[in-house]
Amino acid sequence: MRDALEFTGERMVPEKADANTFWEHLYRYRFAVPFVSGRRVLDIACGEGYGTAALLRAGAASVIGVDVSAEACAHATRRYGIEARVGDAQKIPLPDASVEVVVSFETIEHLTRPDLFLDECVRVLAPGGVCIVSTPNREAYHEHAPANPFHVREMNEAEFTALLRARFGKIEMFTQRPKTAAWWSLRSLAGERAFWQRVRGLGLGRLRRFWQKMFCREVVDPLALARARKNPVPAILTGPGRLAHLANPFAVRRQNAATGEAAAYLVAVASQVHAGKII
Repeated sequence: MRDALEFTGERMVPEKADANTFWEHLYRYRFAVPFVSGRRVLDIACGEGYGTAALLRAGAASVIGVDVSAEACAHATRRYGIEARVGDAQKIPLPDASVEVVVSFETIEHLTRPDLFLDECVRVLAPGGVCIVSTPNREAYHEHAPANPFHVREMNEAEFTALLRARFGKIEMFTQRPKTAAWWSLRSLAGERAFWQRVRGLGLGRLRRFWQKMFCREVVDPLALARARKNPVPAILTGPGRLAHLANPFAVRRQNAATGEAAAYLVAVASQVHAGKII
């Protein structure tokens, strides 16, 4: 039951991924939890299965995981007892209008036809459904990570938004892993290269570490990381309080253009499917 998938870098394996990658993925699923209560959910590119299992435990009416890897699906079913189906994100093996929430984290950049993927998300969504999708922000991501050989096409915010707006009437944008933010913004506490952290003598780096130890200890405590690796599901469902967001680079925050924030990841909540898109 405790066997781990081989870690190739293509998908997050809790026992083997580096700490930053681990917390990035867990915080995205934490973000999705409030959207799923009582709803039929699809977790597309479910990978190892921890996120699918957490959404089910969070109160979803049902959750189906889909992944292109038969090995990953078998592992997810065996380890977490979830329903995981083998399938292509560009041809999702579900009927039309069969789910109310589609969750897709770090999937779209792996695909040759991201447009077909989003068309499929629209097709399987019931009226009033919501699509929650994340992707690296090309303009900031490679300051945070080296080139990823598994990524086919990375997008900037304008390209990502254009694909979504062609299919959805309402898009709410969120960010994760801020690089910089305006000096006056509290988001600078979470930024890796924020102004206050570059100026010696002001003590903002120490303030950030103090805040993290007080309110989001898990992201700086190796023991907390080790516990979460053993079973990511309760770790997703028992996240820190709101104060943790201030200095936590992994938290998903509503985008605020006024802060001048540049973030490594974009997370979109898309709804109100355009008429005629679901066929």
